Amino acid sequence: MELKKVGLVYTSWDVLTSEKLNLQNYFDEKYIDNEKYYQFKVETNKGINFIVSILSRKIICRSSDKFYWDIFGYNAAALAKFQQHTNLTALSIREYDAIKGGSPYQVFKGV
Repeated sequence: MELKKVGLVYTSWDVLTSEKLNLQNYFDEKYIDNEKYYQFKVETNKGINFIVSILSRKIICRSSDKFYWDIFGYNAAALAKFQQHTNLTALSIREYDAIKGGSPYQVFKGV
């Protein structure tokens, strides 16, 4: 099966590397086409649960600044596994496209 992008999470480096989430053991640096990527690859003996990845040059400020991190998996179940593992809210690609251009947690007011 092929991995594909299934969603995004808006968070900081500090949150992902905190002991509370327990993702430190899954950290890896990967080079693809001479570009450095930071990723957290969570897998079991049955396969990959999810991969959270970002291009390293996008993290140019403080580690507490928030960015959109890509979530990869085999299907949409990877989003559910990510939410169970981290207790962070993940956005599907469709949800992200709906708010793109606005703030990540913008408030929609009724008419």
